[in-house]
Amino acid sequence: MSANPELDPGRFESRRASPRGFEQVFVHEGQGGAPLLLLHGWPETRRIWWRNVEPLVRAGYEVIAPDLRGFGESEVGPDGLCDPASHSRDLYALVRDQLGHPRISVVAGDAGGAIAQDLSLRFPGFVERMVLFNCPLPYLREEMEGLRTRPPAETADYFLRQGTDADALAAELDDPQKRCRYVSAFYTTRRWAHPGAFEPQAVAFMTEPFADARKLRAGFGLYESVFDAKARCAPSRLRRNPTPTVILFGVSDRVIYPDFDAMATCVFPDHAGPLRIEDAGHFLQWEAPEPLHAAIREHCRPDPPLEGPGERAYVAMGSNLGDRESTLCAAIAALRATPGVRDVVSSPIYETDPVGPGEQGPYLNGVLALETRLEPRALLERLLAIERVAGRTRTGVRNAARTLDLDLLLYGAHRATGVELELPHPRLAGRPFVLEPLRDLAPDLAHPVTGESVDRMAARVRDPDAVRHLEPMT
Repeated sequence: MSANPELDPGRFESRRASPRGFEQVFVHEGQGGAPLLLLHGWPETRRIWWRNVEPLVRAGYEVIAPDLRGFGESEVGPDGLCDPASHSRDLYALVRDQLGHPRISVVAGDAGGAIAQDLSLRFPGFVERMVLFNCPLPYLREEMEGLRTRPPAETADYFLRQGTDADALAAELDDPQKRCRYVSAFYTTRRWAHPGAFEPQAVAFMTEPFADARKLRAGFGLYESVFDAKARCAPSRLRRNPTPTVILFGVSDRVIYPDFDAMATCVFPDHAGPLRIEDAGHFLQWEAPEPLHAAIREHCRPDPPLEGPGERAYVAMGSNLGDRESTLCAAIAALRATPGVRDVVSSPIYETDPVGPGEQGPYLNGVLALETRLEPRALLERLLAIERVAGRTRTGVRNAARTLDLDLLLYGAHRATGVELELPHPRLAGRPFVLEPLRDLAPDLAHPVTGESVDRMAARVRDPDAVRHLEPMT
C-alpha cells in the first residue's frame, strides 16, 4: 500500500461482474446517488480517476469507474476484440443489466470519449448527458472547414504503429520494463500532459498495469479497429451527436486536434462550453480535477422530483428518413427537457419493415416510458412540436414515410375518444413494432380497456422477421 492514497492501487474496493462472458473489474462507490460512469482511455486504467471518485461521491454521485475489457484488472474479451462497439456493449450490460440503471451520465476523455459517443448512439436514451474532453471526434467536412482538424504529424507515429503493426510492436516490448517505459512516454516526453503534471511515482502508478504483455497488446486493439474491419464487432458510431454535452479542452495537449474545442461544438449541437483549461493537457481528470468536477456538478445534476402526483405514460417513436438514430436521440433529449416530464426511459431499438404506401426504407422503432404532470392533450402537443422540429409534416396520408413519429400510446388508465386524441391508442394491440419494445419496458402492463397484458398481445402478433432487434445486427 502506498503512503500516498492517490497512488494506492487498493484505495477503492474492486468489484467484479461478468455480464458479457469475461470478468470486468470496476469501482462502485456512492450507491444511491446520481449514477455517473467514468470511462478511461489509452494508455489508462480506472486508476486515472483516483483523484475524482471521492469528491464526486461527496457531491452526491454514484460513481462507476470500470477497467475496460483488456485493461487493468479486467479480462480480455472472449472474442479478443477491443473496439468501441465491444466496449459499448460491455458497459451497457454492466450498468443497465448488472447494476440496474436505465440511464446514466458519462464523463470521458481520450478513447473513452469515443466509446461514450458510441454508447450514446448505439443505445438511444441510455446516456442522458456527457462531459467530454480531449477525445476523438468525427470529421464533419463542411462544418469544420478552416479548422485545424489534425494533430501534428510527428505525434501520429504511435497511432499508426499500434494500429497497423501491433504484433511486431508488442514483440519488441518483450519484458515488463520495456513495456512500462514505452507507456510512460505518453505521460511525459510525448507531451500529452502539461509538463510536470505527473511526478515519477504517478507515472509508475499509471503505467504499472501495462507491464502485463497480454493487456498491453489488447489495448492496441482500439487502434487496430480503426484500420481493420476484422478487429471490430460492428462499425463505430462516431457522428454528429444530439446528447447534451459539456466540452472541456486541456490546451497543453500535443496529441489531440489543435482546434478540438471548436470541432466539438460542431459535433454536439446541444453543448455547454467549450471551456479551455490552461496549464493542463490530455489527462484532465488528473491534471485539473477541480474544473472537471465543477462541470460535472453543473451539467449532471439529478432531476428534481415532480411536484405532486404524476402519471405513467408510454410513447411510441419511429423514423425511416434521414439519420434515424440521431433523430430518435434528439427526440428523447427534447422530451427529457420538457417541464413536467421526468424519468424518460427508452426501450431497446428495433429495425422494422415499413407498413405504408410507396417504396419506403426500414424504420427504427422504440417505446419511451415516462412520468408526467402534463395533461394528455398537453403532452400530445409537446410530442407534435418535437416532430415538427425534426422536419415532420403531417400530410394526412397514413403510414407515409417520416423523419419522426411520436404516438401517445397510454396515459395511465386514462381513456379518451376524439379526432386528435384517442387513448389507449386505437391500433396498439395490432402493431408488433410497438408491442415488442413496449414488452421490453412493461410486459405485465394491462390494456386499460381489454385487460390483456402487453406480453400476451405481443405474443399474438409477434413477427421476428419484420421486427428485428437492432443491436445484434450491428
